[in-house]
Amino acid sequence: MSPVDIVTASVFVGSLLVGLIVRILIGSARSSAPALIKARLAVIAQHHGARDSIAGERAASGFRAQVSNHPAKAWLDARLDRLKIVAGPRGVVIVASAAVTMYSASVAALHYSPLPGWGTPLAALAIMVFLTVRLYQKLVAHYQLRFINAFPDTLDLIIRAVRAGVPVAQAIVAAGNEGAEPVRSEFNTMGNSLKVGIGVDEVLEVAVKRIQIPDFSFFSVCLLLQRETGGQLGETLENLSAIIRARRDLRLKTRALTGETRVASKIIAAVPFVILGILYLVSRDYVMLLFSEPSGHTILVTAAGLLATGLFVIAKMSNLDGAR
Repeated sequence: MSPVDIVTASVFVGSLLVGLIVRILIGSARSSAPALIKARLAVIAQHHGARDSIAGERAASGFRAQVSNHPAKAWLDARLDRLKIVAGPRGVVIVASAAVTMYSASVAALHYSPLPGWGTPLAALAIMVFLTVRLYQKLVAHYQLRFINAFPDTLDLIIRAVRAGVPVAQAIVAAGNEGAEPVRSEFNTMGNSLKVGIGVDEVLEVAVKRIQIPDFSFFSVCLLLQRETGGQLGETLENLSAIIRARRDLRLKTRALTGETRVASKIIAAVPFVILGILYLVSRDYVMLLFSEPSGHTILVTAAGLLATGLFVIAKMSNLDGAR
């Protein structure tokens, strides 16, 4: 093993890890609610005395807020709880199984790379972590889109109930019984918490932290402001419902306009594999040089890196996250 191979392997693994860390930091910053909403919720919660010692001890139908003193454990617990919310109780098992499968596939694929023997497990581990994080982010994004698509109809239900004179707490309970998933499950959790005596302020505060969607944060701010200052809650929620529908329409329009680009990128990405398969059937010895010669391994790794980079750039250019 030459020094060039060692430097190449070190740079490859280091680049993957640095990119993964940057991606995690950016995703964590974007997934949280806007700072102004958090600040407003904190002021309102302090005003009503919602932050007390009882808040950390209450648990009713899965409505809880756990805090760990160890930063790493707190970070992991938060991600696990979030995974259970967006993917259900079996979400952790699904992600763990996918991680093991991706690690095995990465080891098999990197067998043909020019990496040294000790570099293959490290590179496979880095690829597994990156793909696992991407899978987690995809699950969260899918949950957010489902929530945003169903949330305006639930808001309309609450608006009709409020205008009919039904208290907000009872309207939330009704939304938990009649809404569409995943909004129904979240409002059902809130309704069960209200039934056992937890205040509306505390229920909304913890729900914002659990759901982590700006549209729901706006809804919580509207309710808290109405409880503090009064006003026409029905009209405010109706305007909020119209804004959420406009954001949803913009996201759908963007996907329609970029649909051709996304389909073309998938077709272009599949062309090398189709050609490689055809050449393998027509002239097997000619293709096997890529898998048997060191120079062929370098060509395969370079092609895979360029293909992944191109698909990543196209996905970023054609994606509009309507959940932010």
